[in-house]
Amino acid sequence: MNHRSKKIISYLVTLAVIVVAGAWIFFKFVHLGAVEFTDNAQVRQQIVPVNSRVPGYIKEIRFEEYQPVKKGDTLVIIDDSDLRLQVARARADYQNALAGRDVADRSVGVASANVAVSDASIAEAKVLMENAATDLRRYEALLAKDAVTRSQYDAVHTDYEAKKARYEMLSRQKSAANTVAAETRGRIAQSDAGIELAKALLETAELNLSYCVIVAPCDGYTSRKEIQTGQLVQPGQTLLDIVDSQDVWVTANFKETQLPNIHDGSRVRIKVDAIPDTEFDGTVVSISRATGAQLSLMPQDNSAGNFVKVRQRVPVRIEFDADNSAEAMAKLRAGMNVECEVVY
Repeated sequence: MNHRSKKIISYLVTLAVIVVAGAWIFFKFVHLGAVEFTDNAQVRQQIVPVNSRVPGYIKEIRFEEYQPVKKGDTLVIIDDSDLRLQVARARADYQNALAGRDVADRSVGVASANVAVSDASIAEAKVLMENAATDLRRYEALLAKDAVTRSQYDAVHTDYEAKKARYEMLSRQKSAANTVAAETRGRIAQSDAGIELAKALLETAELNLSYCVIVAPCDGYTSRKEIQTGQLVQPGQTLLDIVDSQDVWVTANFKETQLPNIHDGSRVRIKVDAIPDTEFDGTVVSISRATGAQLSLMPQDNSAGNFVKVRQRVPVRIEFDADNSAEAMAKLRAGMNVECEVVY
């Protein structure tokens, strides 16, 4: 092969490489047709933290890393010895409050009976006092006519004063009995309040006891296991995370210049890098009312110094259609990179 042939072959190989590279770049970065494309997108799923609601030592761990769980499955059991004692103490206080209520009821019955007895005694004393008053008036008339002796009149007068004093005494006793009855009824209201308080404390203790069994809040997959049996946990401490398998969507960050062609309900073609041979169908369900920069932890303040115009991106929520392959959907994982084409 002469030099000229080698040179021609070299040119042809170079040209072929350029053509192939150009075609790859064209199909990779140029998207023809009425579409808005972005590769700044990821698969999203709800990641639900599972927290402890009571303090205690971990007694048993019933999950493994990254395993599927169903809503209600037991994940962690906390030692409940102390909480069982609190329930027993609260139940005893509740029973004591109920017993106090019974005593107060009986006290009201006794006080009411005393008031009834006082009424009968007062009625009797009133009749006797009125009779003595009649006798006294009669003896006063007789004394004026010297028909009775002074001694007889004094005896009748003394009898009237005694019966009058007894009537007044019984009237005051009735007033005191009414006061005691009212006070006893007040104790009943106080006992009712004590019962409600004791009942609330019992229910709180029983609720805290139920928190010793920590269950999965949703269907999904467990995260890393970073707790150990015997470890002391505190209220609010995160024990693990559950990746919710029921709610899967895509968050795509489109440039602000692409938004005029993107609307709620727009059809979307989705390709996942980890599943290259499958194309998913989706729908735009919502568009953020703020750019990603504004939603960041420290939003930029362009008035603070030099300004450089940067094309902003706006998060768009895309949900998968129901007719996508269930087998392919099961392969999706939170955080996977995707490419989205919104058709307009």
